[in-house]
Amino acid sequence: MLFPFHGQYDAGCRAQSGTADNAEAAAGQRNASRDILQADGPVSLGGVLFHFAAREAAAVVRKIFDMAAHGAGLTEISDTLTRDKVLIPSAYSQKYQPQNNRNTSYHDPYCWNNTTVSYILDRQEYLGHTILGKTISENFKIKKRRKASEDELIIFRNTHEPIITQEVWDAAQKLRKRSPRKLQNGTYSHRLSGLIFCADCGHRMSYKSPDSVRRPDNRHFDSDSGFQCVRYRNRYDGCTSHSIKVSVLEEAILKSIQAVSDYVLEDENAFIEELQAQWQNQKQGLSAENKKDLANAKKRMDELDNLIRGLYESNLSGKLPDRQFQRLMAQYDEEQEQCENRIKELEAKAGDSMTSKVDPKRFVALVRKYQDCEVLTDDMLYAFIEKVEVHAPTGGRTRYRQQRIDIYFNFIGEYHPPAEEISEEERVRKIDEQAEAKKNEKRQKSVQRYRERQNELKAAAQAGDPEAIAKLESERERKRLQGAKRRAELKAIREADPEYLRTMEEKERIRLEKMQEAERRKAEKQKNKAKRTRKELKALAEAGDPEAIAERDAMLAKDAEARKRKKKRYAERMANDPEYAEKIRQRQRAYNKAHADKRKADYADLIKRAETDPEAARKLAEIRAYQSRKTVECYQNLVERAKTDPAAAEKLAQKRQKQNESAKAAYNHLKEQAKTDPEAAKKLEERRSKQRKATNKYLEKRKNNVQEDNAA
Repeated sequence: MLFPFHGQYDAGCRAQSGTADNAEAAAGQRNASRDILQADGPVSLGGVLFHFAAREAAAVVRKIFDMAAHGAGLTEISDTLTRDKVLIPSAYSQKYQPQNNRNTSYHDPYCWNNTTVSYILDRQEYLGHTILGKTISENFKIKKRRKASEDELIIFRNTHEPIITQEVWDAAQKLRKRSPRKLQNGTYSHRLSGLIFCADCGHRMSYKSPDSVRRPDNRHFDSDSGFQCVRYRNRYDGCTSHSIKVSVLEEAILKSIQAVSDYVLEDENAFIEELQAQWQNQKQGLSAENKKDLANAKKRMDELDNLIRGLYESNLSGKLPDRQFQRLMAQYDEEQEQCENRIKELEAKAGDSMTSKVDPKRFVALVRKYQDCEVLTDDMLYAFIEKVEVHAPTGGRTRYRQQRIDIYFNFIGEYHPPAEEISEEERVRKIDEQAEAKKNEKRQKSVQRYRERQNELKAAAQAGDPEAIAKLESERERKRLQGAKRRAELKAIREADPEYLRTMEEKERIRLEKMQEAERRKAEKQKNKAKRTRKELKALAEAGDPEAIAERDAMLAKDAEARKRKKKRYAERMANDPEYAEKIRQRQRAYNKAHADKRKADYADLIKRAETDPEAARKLAEIRAYQSRKTVECYQNLVERAKTDPAAAEKLAQKRQKQNESAKAAYNHLKEQAKTDPEAAKKLEERRSKQRKATNKYLEKRKNNVQEDNAA
């Protein structure tokens, strides 16, 4: 019985629905099917009469497949449908198609069983296909039929409107193969059950539940939840444990999904091309010997069919006695069975190396759906993972233990994105670093707890608690005795072992260096804190706070005095130590050069930004105005100091000479440019005109001064 619709097919209908060459006809059938899904009564389609309430029934089918696609077993689905009072297919048929219903022997119209659910989950008709040839005759003489394999089915695709999608179908069929079982202690299997396999023997790995571990204190650890090979400790065909924690598996699966997803999203087309190339290599990987064996086995099967047909005809005609017929038939039947097993074995090998489910585009769509996922959900797990193979661990029960995990994805199989390989030495080094970090963290936590207890004890003792006082004094006495004992031991060791003494001295040196480094960090932290305080104080002073102004002035005066003392110390040391003086001068020159280069780079960048940024242009104008003002001020100060200071006078003369030389060089350069450049010639003429005016003005002033002197 086909749920949710029932019908009777004739040969003509089958041929018509399966061999529609015309696209328009096929589209018409699909449209008619869509009309059926929207109807509530009997509808005829292509000579096939369907009787159903399609919308209600289709919803039930979708619910069954959705539950199966999310990991629900047959029993869970049956119990859910029974609890929700959903009609079973027989009751459904009796209600909507009583004239064609042949099964009325049910006791409860709402009591579902696993067989009915399994039957519905096997029907490909819900994908929109028509399926024929579901059983095959084993032998034309014996009226015995067997269920056809998936490759032997006659499938006419897209003959009617589908109820479920191909993705839901694939997920449901995949999770049905897991067959999760209940543990002996009553706990259910893990969500990874049915996906984890032993890489050595190929069998599934069983789940070890934390509920199976019984401790007096009812404590549970991470290692209580794990997987191990089902053939572990098998008496006749045993395997090793391959034990692995669930947390390790889930972390490895999540990281693998994230790594592959990131690689796919970088360049989807390149990923698809890479997978297709690998697929072609796998197809060519099937050995020529296996291909030849498979062809020979199929050829021998055909020969045996012909021989059996001839034996049957000879026995019917009386040419072959019954005794010889039965003996030869048994012999041929045995050989035929061997050939069938051989064909299945060779086809299985071919299927392993050439899977027909490789579909990179569907995998890319899956990656897009679950991108940026940080948690491994059930839907994500079942959508991505086909199986996981766990190898035997190496490294024993040490921190260097490692275990290889092969993860097979849906639609692409086993895939590892390109990654940097890590050597064994690098792996061991990282493990040691992690172990040392954990050890230090544990030590710090222990020290922190001890300090907290000591502080609490001191506080209680200061409050006058007699018990706390006594306990604190006892703790101090214990430390004194411990220190005295340690010093005595060290003294004895020093006297007995000079080499150990040198080792202890080295350890003490390292300890002192660590203490100095800690003090330096502490001072730096205090300095940064003081800087923040200075910034806050400056803000308050600029806001007009009198106390802040006075405090800031005092701070600046103190800083100035400290700088003077420091400068004096440097000067004294430089005077007494020429090597140190040269070192300081080199350091100062390097410092000045670095900062000058930085200022030049910043100034060039500001000039460039000022072309388009008004704020940068305003800042550039302010800087240039400040530079001009300071240049004039410095020159005026130098002129004033030159009146009384010979050194300043000499510096002023050198500066003026340098300015004159620069001006003369610039003027000569302009004259050379004016010979060929009209713009430069124009600029030169303007400059000469300006010089003539200045000269005339100077001469006029001089003439006036002379006349005034003569008049006086």
